[in-house]
Amino acid sequence: MSITRGVGNQMMRGGGATTPGGNYSTGTTGAGGPVGRNAVAGSGGTWKDVWRALGFLRAHRRSVVISYIAWTVANFLDLMIPLQVRDAIDIGIGTKDTHVLTVAVISAMGLYVAKSAINWVYIWGFHAFEADAARDLRNAVYRGLQRLSFGYLDRADTGQLIARATSDVEAVQNFLGHGMTGFIGAAGTYVITLSFAATVSWELTLLAVATVPPMLWAGLVLSKKTRPQHARVQQEYGSLTGRLQENISGVRVVKAFAQEQSEERKYAQGAEALQARSLELARTQAIWNPLLIGLGGLGAIMVIVAGGYLVAWGLVTVGTVVAFQYYLNKLYGPARRIGFLLGQLARTQASARRIFEMLDVSPDVISRPGARPLEDVRGEVVFENVTFEFQKGVPVLSNISLTAKPGQVIALVGGTGSGKSALTGLIPRFYDATSGRVLVDGRDVRDVDLGSLRRHIAIVPQEAILFSRSLRENIAFGKPESDISLVQFAAERAQAHRYITRLPKGYQTSVGDRGVTLSGGQRQRASLARALLVEPSILILDDATSSVDMETEHLIEQALGEVMSGRTTFVIAHRLSSVKRADEVLVIDSGQIVERGRHEDLILKDGPYRRIYDVQMRDQEEFITANVRATDPVEVGGRVPVASEKMLDGASAVLPGQEVSR
Repeated sequence: MSITRGVGNQMMRGGGATTPGGNYSTGTTGAGGPVGRNAVAGSGGTWKDVWRALGFLRAHRRSVVISYIAWTVANFLDLMIPLQVRDAIDIGIGTKDTHVLTVAVISAMGLYVAKSAINWVYIWGFHAFEADAARDLRNAVYRGLQRLSFGYLDRADTGQLIARATSDVEAVQNFLGHGMTGFIGAAGTYVITLSFAATVSWELTLLAVATVPPMLWAGLVLSKKTRPQHARVQQEYGSLTGRLQENISGVRVVKAFAQEQSEERKYAQGAEALQARSLELARTQAIWNPLLIGLGGLGAIMVIVAGGYLVAWGLVTVGTVVAFQYYLNKLYGPARRIGFLLGQLARTQASARRIFEMLDVSPDVISRPGARPLEDVRGEVVFENVTFEFQKGVPVLSNISLTAKPGQVIALVGGTGSGKSALTGLIPRFYDATSGRVLVDGRDVRDVDLGSLRRHIAIVPQEAILFSRSLRENIAFGKPESDISLVQFAAERAQAHRYITRLPKGYQTSVGDRGVTLSGGQRQRASLARALLVEPSILILDDATSSVDMETEHLIEQALGEVMSGRTTFVIAHRLSSVKRADEVLVIDSGQIVERGRHEDLILKDGPYRRIYDVQMRDQEEFITANVRATDPVEVGGRVPVASEKMLDGASAVLPGQEVSR
């Protein structure tokens, strides 16, 4: 387990990670739980989920009210137009009264103009509250993503998270705008139109509403059948998004192993699975949507036939039947729209459920009520009988006790999965100890404000994580307000300034996604500069030199000698140079400290450290010894050899104005 696993998915502060408000958890969930790629879609949500989604409109009540007032007025004006048409036909044309005909035509035109003007207000208000609610929803989802715990992210599938933050948000956004407006507008239009139609011909009105209940029934059946189908479609979409994200991030690995065709087949299989789910949904809609349209058409035919008979019998006029045809469209249009919107509601319910499953995750690691800030930190770190479990009953760390005095360097050595990263992850409270205590300057880390604790800690992760921004922004990430001189100073101390100044745009150079335009050593030094800029009291180096060659590592180690001075430093080490600098070496095995002491003392014992040294570090010492002898100025006439000058230049060890010397 590496503390960088979660860091890659969360905002990093300095070299470490933080979120707005500084809340982390070990992954206690609400209704949802971690979303894996193969998670099974549930029932697809309920009305409760939709009601929660509608809560995003409450902050924008003014726009909603203005929009619907304008809609109501425009609707009344629209429904008065058929009355002018009836008068024009029955009186103006029927009795050849040109005055009535002229007044009716002018009135109808005036109503159209007024309706169009008021519709502008309605449309503006509608788009305003839709855009505002969508913005709030996206911000809420992003805040929720930032609050997700390391434990949750360790088990979650990135593709599902991306799908929930994109396509699911889009589905809910559409409902908050077009969907909700459609429901209210259709229902309101139906009621108002019904009252106008009844004043024109109550006989035709009764006939017209006869087919509405079957249409609503068909819409409800469609919604019930498609709700779980929408959930399955979204699940497959999330899986496909995850595979796409993995392949984009790992495109170099795919190409290096010539696996393009294999990955194309896997992606095609995912696309086929999504297609199958989409066709399942389409088949259901293909059965029920035509039924909705057909019922409306059947009602229209019935009204036309009945209207003809009523005219023939002298019960209504031709103008009345023509006017009623307009009202008939206004009656059946909303009824059909409600049926279709019930289908959209099914997708909204499924998407809202998926979003709120994520937002309902309850963080375990938060600042306790009344927690006081941690100030004037000296850097003493104490573990008192600490046990930590990711899963109940399966300890990752067992009965760990140690003391790191201010300014000391503690090296953690051990095999993969021994618990080194888990141990350092307890200091900034990425996780909380299951039992025992972790103290900083004598205060339990659980009793201090979480944000203030992390402001005094910086982490340089094993995998240097840079954002697709400029180098200046990446280095100043922990303190965005820092001016360029502070950024440059941090880069100089991290041996990064020289290579940065040789880039085309210097500190304004964009590094691309995850720093892809830089070499591994360059990314690592930029990450180190980011940690140094926040001037931490406690520094955690998670095998920070693992991704560079030994020559570049030597330069970074030179910088670290100054950087570590006066700071309590924990080094997860696989390199000899890191271990030899440590005041104390802790050998971790199966979550326990099995040996401790200084390098010089441990190497003389026939213990776990000596065996690790023989397997991992002896060759490094022999290489360094030979390299130092070959590049010693005494050995080569008092100057650095040309080869070493090139190494120093390429690795950015020498700052402008400095002499290349030892």
